[in-house]
Amino acid sequence: MTVPMKSADFDRAYRAPITFWGDIRIPEELKALARQGSPRTALELGCGVGRFSRYLAQQGLRVTGVDFSPVAIAKAREGAARETLRPEFIVGDVTRLEALSGPFDFSFDVGCFHCFDAQGQRAYVAEVSRLLKPGGIHLVWALDSGPSGLSFSPASVKEAFAPGFELQQALKSRRRLIRSHWYWLVRASG
Repeated sequence: MTVPMKSADFDRAYRAPITFWGDIRIPEELKALARQGSPRTALELGCGVGRFSRYLAQQGLRVTGVDFSPVAIAKAREGAARETLRPEFIVGDVTRLEALSGPFDFSFDVGCFHCFDAQGQRAYVAEVSRLLKPGGIHLVWALDSGPSGLSFSPASVKEAFAPGFELQQALKSRRRLIRSHWYWLVRASG
């Protein structure tokens, strides 16, 4: 099995009836974040077919989901078409989101950040910092050993997001039975 890395690779994967990374269950970490305080807006980076964005929209949040696979976004829009509360789904590169303006109350990523090399990570962090309100939380789930070839740990994620974010919490996970972590990052004020 070849790990997809380019938009066209993901398009091919999303044309299949199911992807090997597809999620049906909504992560408890995301549910808890949506319940904190009174978030009103959320941004999902690497939304795929939009299950998580759709869940949050049903909870009353205004959600924007971004993915660079037009096939995934078409499936996300199709899946939400009959729902009363729908996210906005956008085809876009999460490292260059000039078409979006914030601020969002929180943002999240379940399996996107770990696909980037160091340069891509810097661009991703700059966009999240630009779009997330000061004090807002960015939730990331990342493999400990990503398809980018890089290893991820609390120390490396803290460094990648510094100085604009503080790593509030990192929890080991066996999501999808793979060594991984959940990271809660808080955007610095000012």
